[in-house]
Amino acid sequence: PARAGRPSMARARALALALTLALLLAPSDDDAFGGSLWSTTLMGAHGAVVASQCPVGEDAVLRTTGSNGAVSSGDLSQPATLVSGCSYDFHLGDRTELYLVIKRERVDQRLAIEWDLAYEYKPPTFAFTWNGQSTRGAAGLNPHTHSDIKSVMYADWLWTPGAPTGSHTFAQRDDGRDEYHCSPACQTYETNLPSKTGDLYVTLSTWQAYNPVEGRVIVRMETPRSAIVGAQLDAIKEVYDATCASRLAPADWSSDEYLANENTDPGQMPHCDWIPGGWKSTWHTSNACDEIPGLTCDAEGDVLGLRVTEKGLAGDLPPGLAGKLPKLEDVNLDGNALTGNVLEVLMYSSSIRSFSASGNGLRGRIPCPGAGPPPKADSGSSESDWSDWEANAVDACAAAAGNPYVPHKGAKGLYHLDLGQNALDGEVPGACLAACAPSLASVDLAGNRLVGPIPNAFANLSDTLRALDLGQNKLTGTLPPSYASLTRLQTLDLSLNRITGAIPPSWMTDMRALYSIDLSHNQLTGELPARGPSMTRLRRVFLGHNKLRGGNVGAQLTRMYDALRSETHERDSFAAGTTVALSGNDFSGPLPEALRSLFTHPKTARALAQVRLGGNRFRCDKDTGGWPQWAAKLQLGHEHSFGRCQPVPVITSVRALGANEEQASSAVSSGNGDAPIVVVRMGDPLEIRGEGFVVSDEARCRFAIRDGRDDDGTERWRITYSPATILPETNSTNADPPRGGRLTCDAGVFDASDLNIPVDAIVSVAMFGDDFYDDDTVANHRSFRVRLACPARTAGSHCQRTASNLCHDGGAPTDDGACVCDEGRVGARCDACAEGWSATYVVDGGEIGSGEFGDRAGRLSSCDPPDGYHAGGGAGGGPGAPTLVPWAEWALIAGSCVTTALATVLYLMVTRELRGTPVFAPNAARAAAAEAPNLRDSSGDGSRNASGNTRSDGEISFDDAFGGSLPPMLVRGYANLRDEESGR
Repeated sequence: PARAGRPSMARARALALALTLALLLAPSDDDAFGGSLWSTTLMGAHGAVVASQCPVGEDAVLRTTGSNGAVSSGDLSQPATLVSGCSYDFHLGDRTELYLVIKRERVDQRLAIEWDLAYEYKPPTFAFTWNGQSTRGAAGLNPHTHSDIKSVMYADWLWTPGAPTGSHTFAQRDDGRDEYHCSPACQTYETNLPSKTGDLYVTLSTWQAYNPVEGRVIVRMETPRSAIVGAQLDAIKEVYDATCASRLAPADWSSDEYLANENTDPGQMPHCDWIPGGWKSTWHTSNACDEIPGLTCDAEGDVLGLRVTEKGLAGDLPPGLAGKLPKLEDVNLDGNALTGNVLEVLMYSSSIRSFSASGNGLRGRIPCPGAGPPPKADSGSSESDWSDWEANAVDACAAAAGNPYVPHKGAKGLYHLDLGQNALDGEVPGACLAACAPSLASVDLAGNRLVGPIPNAFANLSDTLRALDLGQNKLTGTLPPSYASLTRLQTLDLSLNRITGAIPPSWMTDMRALYSIDLSHNQLTGELPARGPSMTRLRRVFLGHNKLRGGNVGAQLTRMYDALRSETHERDSFAAGTTVALSGNDFSGPLPEALRSLFTHPKTARALAQVRLGGNRFRCDKDTGGWPQWAAKLQLGHEHSFGRCQPVPVITSVRALGANEEQASSAVSSGNGDAPIVVVRMGDPLEIRGEGFVVSDEARCRFAIRDGRDDDGTERWRITYSPATILPETNSTNADPPRGGRLTCDAGVFDASDLNIPVDAIVSVAMFGDDFYDDDTVANHRSFRVRLACPARTAGSHCQRTASNLCHDGGAPTDDGACVCDEGRVGARCDACAEGWSATYVVDGGEIGSGEFGDRAGRLSSCDPPDGYHAGGGAGGGPGAPTLVPWAEWALIAGSCVTTALATVLYLMVTRELRGTPVFAPNAARAAAAEAPNLRDSSGDGSRNASGNTRSDGEISFDDAFGGSLPPMLVRGYANLRDEESGR
């Protein structure tokens, strides 16, 4: 039994992995179990039995003796006797039992079980009792002598495998709390219980699994040697000395208490309590394998397992450990602070079957299991050369078993690998993992610093792989479509990476064993693939925080609803974990109606653990302006969230882009009370104003024209779309960023060959998906029409006249069959160049100038303007605009020169006046110069005499002083005049 739960990182990960593996789904019901990966590798006994003693054929098949609880005393009194160490096949139906018994002859024997199981939802339960067969059957069959013990299924101990494939040895405890004594409940009534011998009754039950189970099992009573092989015990002591001895915990300190009450991170433990009290010298002569925590051995004293989790180990393992423990199969060092030589064990061990070292401080590259080290970069260098290492490892692991030139050929029995939550870097070595460990059923490399693409090579493990976790790394690239071949894969986690592209549709149709998929927090785009009918086991879907859009979310939920509703009542406990997390995407459309069924059907409502749809673009209801009325009535807990709905945009006006108000108001009347019809050419820009416009790369306009009716009278529509660009409002501020009140898009282009142009089209807009402004999405909808004319440079009732077929690509056709020629083109069909323009013709695919082979040789390609010509021909230039003849150009140049000269003369005159040296002096001023007062410009540096009469106050009139000849423009130049003689 597991210890009481407590919040620690490594233990939480271990628990999550155990729950995941416990819920792993088996292959399809028609899969033959005989092809299981462990049919040969797992079932080898450790020298505990001679092969000739084991039953064969039908004698090696265990028969179900209890069916649907209808057991009888005769069945219970005649359990099948197991031969220790032999392999047995069995098939258990839903809620059935197998009654077995195995003899324990000595108190030092230990119970060991190896299994290879196939099941749909949960593994079976093993029940152990010493005083009679345990059963889930009818009342009165409880074998315990004390009737006060009431339980659904009595047993001294209940135990459930944590994975479909594995092995477990039950350790003996000094306090008696193990499978060799009575359970805690039993101890309430029986005291002084010794370690038991005799018949140990084993009941294999699917009553708590609620699904059929088939497979093979070995139950073994092992008699360990009196001591571990000496050299291997020394190797274990080296591990203790290197990682624990210097940090040995005080007698009153416990790692369990530390994690429960002080710190949930085992990597920060201040002490190590792997071996409380420290190493004992007596272990060289005693049964140390029973006394050293976490150690398991076989009957020959070889170490098979080293499981020391969350005990405060720190530092480096001693080098060469794999060679010193040649039969090492099971390593679990989770939740410590180990750093070095841990990966060396995985690199060199060919016997390893389960390797877990999550939650440590491991760095470097992930090695290929059992393939040896990479070569050195240079002779004498300590650095490894990883460039061709993986390819070389793949070749080495493919070598024949007897090849003496390849010392490391992989770890062909490795079925579980967990290196999560470390600091490993480099790429995921998928090719060598698949080649060197072809039996892998579970791979966890999450929470590292891995880069590069998701390996395609994992698709080669289609017969074995059941759990793959590469989340919380830096992986890039796209999702491999080849993973659809992983038909036994049950849990897939690629979350918190940088993966782009779409979800392969085949993933949602072919991975029929998939139970949980997590692709959240990536950069996935595209639509949500439709779930195929074989995907009935999918219960946990995490796709949040991507860029997914469109797709039929409702169809996905409907599939899930059908699967949950079809579950038997007994499986509700399994289905209760059903989760749909799609938040933080761009899904649009109405809120899926399937949610209503999921939350209102009693069975499916109980099954829902979490439904997260917030942060999407599901549209607001037409009638309520928010979520539909049925959604508002749902009783949702905090674990469920729909988020906010997205308002559908509303159009208020449509006009051709660039049209002024007069042109817009003169649009054609619709005649039915709707908005006036705007006339526009196909492909020309439109400006649409409205409300609820938001910046979106999905924004688009829809143009719909009537296309007749179906036989049942339903009106048909021909539709085309064009992308839209949201324009910010001019009065927006940074504090209140614009949501957009207008947009532009090109008028829709239709094939006009069967239309009568112009044709009226209803225009609508959508910000997301297909949530367009129309009668189905908006109350009080008002139609907006545009009258579509032929695209530019086309004309005719079917737009059949084009610039190419009518005007030699040199002009625009008109409805009456004429051509409006481009600049430089002349002629009724624009098939000649204007005077002075150079013609270029096309002959046999090449271009020639006019005159090389005669004028008009071949087809006219272009007309080039004369030298000095400016495009547009001046103001008002453009196609068809008049051009200036040479004499007019010279006249324009001469006029420009005269204007420039006059401006220069005027400038000089003004400058001289400002300086007091005018070019022309007035005659009246010169005649009266002798009598004029002495006037000086005191603000300048020159003086000037002027004539004039003084006023009565002695002040000289400004105009009189200059004889009235001073030009008004120069007044500011004489602002301060004074008579030096009078001081005025």
